[in-house]
Amino acid sequence: MEQFLQFLKDWGALIVAALSLIVAIVSLIKSFHSQWLQNKIYELDKKLKSYELEKIAKVEAEKNFSRVEARIVKVGKHYRLKIWNSGNTVVYNVSAEIDKEAGIVILEEKMPFEMLEPQKGFEVSAIHYGGVPKFKIITIWFDESKTQHQKEQFVDI
Repeated sequence: MEQFLQFLKDWGALIVAALSLIVAIVSLIKSFHSQWLQNKIYELDKKLKSYELEKIAKVEAEKNFSRVEARIVKVGKHYRLKIWNSGNTVVYNVSAEIDKEAGIVILEEKMPFEMLEPQKGFEVSAIHYGGVPKFKIITIWFDESKTQHQKEQFVDI
């Protein structure tokens, strides 16, 4: 026992210092690892918030999005030009232009249609006297801020 006490007296402080150093090194490594994990979490959180902001901005943009579309449909022996507002805002002065090569004449003078609410539409009678089977329809409209828009569509009969 006396030898053990002498050993502790000579080397005890050194052993305690070595153990303290080992604990400090392990603690430092764990600290670096947890800081690295915290940085990864921060970056992922930042990306997630950025994605959420983009998604919100996209939803807001779609709320104010205007779009007008048109098609030629055959009803019995007659043709109709159908024009509708597929956007989410009211549109104004809606009209459509059809290629001359299509061989289609619009009979009714409803265009420009003064105001068209979202998801609403109107029809006009048309005569098809021959022409190309595939042609272009251009719809033109103004949004609430008086900005002119147009959409080109290729349709067939």
